[in-house]
Amino acid sequence: NMDEIVRCVEALQLSYEKSIATPANWPNNHADIPMPDGSRSTEFKGSVFLLPTVSEEEAKERYPGHHTCNVPSKIPYLRLVKQDEVA
Repeated sequence: NMDEIVRCVEALQLSYEKSIATPANWPNNHADIPMPDGSRSTEFKGSVFLLPTVSEEEAKERYPGHHTCNVPSKIPYLRLVKQDEVA
């Protein structure tokens, strides 16, 4: 499937150049995610993850609109960046 090959190459390039990881079904992922106030948002559709090697300071500088997901451990490692901020 040529579309899947192109998607994989784009994902590898983004990971190398931008320190991000593309999740399964990217760019059609995260159609609906929970927000800290209990509401749900669709604005992160197609978003990618910041790699754990990106410090919080670097994340704020390079991707000021990133969203840190609330996880049970309360460790802020699951960070989403909107697709249009990565381009």
